Amino acid sequence: MSQVNFLGSASGLPLEELVSTLVKVERDSKLGRINKTKSTLEASLSGVGRLKSALSSFQNSIKALGGNNLKARVATITQPQENKTFLEASASNSAVPGSFDVKVNQLAAGSRLESADGSYDSANDVVSTTDGVITLTAGDKSFDVNVTAGMTLNQLRQKINGASDNFGVNVNLINAGGAVGTKLVFSSGITGDGNDLQISNNNAELDSISTIPTGASAGLSVVQAAQNAEIEIDGILASSNTNVFSNVIQDVSLTVRAVTPDGNNAALNINTDKEGAEEKINAFIKSYNELVDQIDSLTKNRTLGSDGKTVTAQGGPLAGDPLPRSIMSQLRGILGSAFEDADEGLSTLYSMGITFNSSGKLEIASTSEFGGDSGRVRFNRALDENFDGIASLFGGDKGLSASLEDFTKQFTQSGGIIATRENSLRGQIDKSNKDLEAANRFIQSYEQTLRSRYTALDGLLGSMQNMASTITAQLSNLPGFRTQTTNRN
Repeated sequence: MSQVNFLGSASGLPLEELVSTLVKVERDSKLGRINKTKSTLEASLSGVGRLKSALSSFQNSIKALGGNNLKARVATITQPQENKTFLEASASNSAVPGSFDVKVNQLAAGSRLESADGSYDSANDVVSTTDGVITLTAGDKSFDVNVTAGMTLNQLRQKINGASDNFGVNVNLINAGGAVGTKLVFSSGITGDGNDLQISNNNAELDSISTIPTGASAGLSVVQAAQNAEIEIDGILASSNTNVFSNVIQDVSLTVRAVTPDGNNAALNINTDKEGAEEKINAFIKSYNELVDQIDSLTKNRTLGSDGKTVTAQGGPLAGDPLPRSIMSQLRGILGSAFEDADEGLSTLYSMGITFNSSGKLEIASTSEFGGDSGRVRFNRALDENFDGIASLFGGDKGLSASLEDFTKQFTQSGGIIATRENSLRGQIDKSNKDLEAANRFIQSYEQTLRSRYTALDGLLGSMQNMASTITAQLSNLPGFRTQTTNRN
């Protein structure tokens, strides 16, 4: 087994401790500086990411206020009977509030065709002994079906129902038996007056399954004609070829589901969506205040103890960075501005009751200021008396929402200010990692150099000590050396 030699074992000096101390001093000096720089950069990158996230959340609340989002209308219906829907309604942002009495006289329906009693005995009866084509038409829609020789009623039913271009025709067989036999029944989904289902053919043998014969007479008859839906709005009759009435009341869509009972109509009310608007505005206020808190946390300075040296609370990762405070300063400027496209009496947040408190946050104050109306009074008055004016303040090409959106997107968008800052910080962190690798390589080389030098020194000192011991031993054996030494003492 080879013997393990330790630095200093030859000379007896603490050379291993000396080398370890020198390496530690060099490592702490170089790596400590780089690690501190890297830690600061990583904290800044995290802080910039938190800032971007907070701005993005605020931006989402801004978008909810833009355009006509605050002009929403609510369509409320009092049905004639509980637990049954006779009428449904929706209103666009431009609908005028109002109340209406709605009577549903009839629903839109498609036509129904039937074969005559006794025409067929069973589903297996043959339709035709020769090939032919029938064409099914309703309104402006049509499709063809090839009828092959020997095809049965049931096969015909399946082929029509499974046709890829079928526009809504359903075919059924009712096996009544007796004198009625099996009836062939067609139902069309195309509704509206004049849209009855018609079936023509190119083979007189197919007249039995047609309404327009090629020969003498047709075998199918219309037992229910297609019809319009009919309603009365405040006594005014209106019709539609479907069960949907668009703009019968301007900017309102009605869908009828059932005929209303005699003398018991549905009541329709179109109102402004004040509750929805207030919810969006409160979400905007909350989001802005969260942004304030986040930036305060990111930019707070560290706190020192009474001795002026001890750190009692660490500062934020962006303390001393001018960007967050610049953003807040500009945001406050926008929020405090008047907007020329808004109504004259409702052109600022203050005019509708939204103000800054002493902490720099937005609020709708419940207390009055300088003897005037409180923010809550002004806010409720705007909702009740100038609802669309609120949308004009926030919406529009030059409204508050658009102004805030234009401002914030320069920070949040891909390639924007914050994205550029993040890329720069990541580049600096990558450089710090490379500097760490280089410093570690230097420390290893430095330690190897020290060990090489001190190993040589250790060997030299060990040799000198051995030589001194040898000389001393030889001198002690010379005649009179011990005596002379003794006499000198």
